[in-house]
Amino acid sequence: MFKNNVTDHKQKMEAIIKNVKTISMELKKMRELSQLLLCDLTLQFNYPMKTEETEGNNAPFEKSEPSDVSLAPNSFSI
Repeated sequence: MFKNNVTDHKQKMEAIIKNVKTISMELKKMRELSQLLLCDLTLQFNYPMKTEETEGNNAPFEKSEPSDVSLAPNSFSI
């Protein structure tokens, strides 16, 4: 009976250690992924990617000239 309890205890402890190792590995993966995401955010805010709107402009915040577009007359009948 005493030997059976020791065997059970040993198996339970091995299972607990295995689970702790698995949890530890998953936490390490999550930490690495969160660090990569933080780097991506930092790069994005420090060096934003050029979009179609900003590719042609050296200063994207300057006022742009209105385009020469003729508007159709407003003819609404009530």
